[in-house]
Amino acid sequence: MMLEVGGQIQTAPCGRSNTRVLYFILILTVLIVDISSFQPSFVGTKSSRLNIIRNVNTSNGMSCLSMLKDDSKPSIDTDLEQERKKDRGLLRLERNSGLLRLAKLSLQDYEWRVGFFKNREADRRVEESLARMMGDEASYVRPMDASENNIGPLGLWEKESVEWLQQVIDEEGRRAREIVRLGGILVRPMDASAGPGAIEQLGPLGVIEKRVVDFLESIQRSERERTKSRVLRPKDLEASKRGPLGEAELRASEAIREILSSERIRMEQSRVRDGIVRPIDIPGPLGELEMAVLEVVKAEEQRKLETEENSGAVLVRPMDAKTKGPLGELEAQATEAVKRLTDEEKQRVRNIQRYLDENRPMQQAQPSALGMIETVVVGIVRAPILLFQILSRVKDLLGSETMDESDAKILEQKKSSTKKE
Repeated sequence: MMLEVGGQIQTAPCGRSNTRVLYFILILTVLIVDISSFQPSFVGTKSSRLNIIRNVNTSNGMSCLSMLKDDSKPSIDTDLEQERKKDRGLLRLERNSGLLRLAKLSLQDYEWRVGFFKNREADRRVEESLARMMGDEASYVRPMDASENNIGPLGLWEKESVEWLQQVIDEEGRRAREIVRLGGILVRPMDASAGPGAIEQLGPLGVIEKRVVDFLESIQRSERERTKSRVLRPKDLEASKRGPLGEAELRASEAIREILSSERIRMEQSRVRDGIVRPIDIPGPLGELEMAVLEVVKAEEQRKLETEENSGAVLVRPMDAKTKGPLGELEAQATEAVKRLTDEEKQRVRNIQRYLDENRPMQQAQPSALGMIETVVVGIVRAPILLFQILSRVKDLLGSETMDESDAKILEQKKSSTKKE
């Protein structure tokens, strides 16, 4: 560009400004062309406007759109996978053919066990009914089959254990049936209830699992609340939000606080009285512990004096002492339990002998493999005894002699007298 300044012609730098003007004109032309090309599409439905936006976005950058699409696919897949695989704790929702086969086998085993238990219970009821009709008690082998008057500690323990085991078997049968119905999806014991989810309808394993899960969840909730509220110690939470850890810490801190307060009082009393005050003189946990120890020591000292009065000839047991301490009470309870257990086992041994006499396999109407084995074993054992008895009798006969005439006359007189009578 040529300029005249002071009668002289000078050249001004105009390359950069011309370039900017040309760029502006080019961009304006492109925008006008684009608007004119898309103008018919503005008049229409909503889909046409969406197409315009899509075309504009495409013209701005197809790469960004493809990246967004690629990023959205994994999120959709993860959402579907989360919906398809909900944990609900330990529950897995994927089907497992191995688990399905195992559940079917467990279901067959459950049906066999239930049938076996029912048959045994029915046979036992029949035996008890027949024994009552005859005015006697049915013989038994297991401690739990004893009558209510004769049952002992082992019988009660076995009865409770068998009832618990039957509940577990029923629970596992329900769980196996539910797994088969769902086609191999794992069912936790706490989810296999007989009714609409009440804890009373759960089996023993379900109740245990539910309590453990509730315990862990309560710990998680309390720790989450403690983190939110920024409380340092678990026991400092509110009573409604405090979990098992907080309750345990609260009990421990209360016990320690009680011990510390009692010890402070004891120290003050010792300072006031100018002497040592024992923990037993101040109410507190240490005082109760010292009282229990002193009770045992006094009872043992009294028992020692009683033994010395008897010149040491007979040792006085703690339960036989005049002053029974904790050891005497404990020994008396243990002795009573052992006595009951001994009586129970003696009664059971007598009933086992009766049962074996009444139910020997070799004397049953229907022959069995056990009966044949017993017959052979008894025959093998009795054969030498029978041979020995036969040989001894033959030996006695061979060693016998003829009777004297006097003995013969006496024998004939006795025979005639018996005939006259």
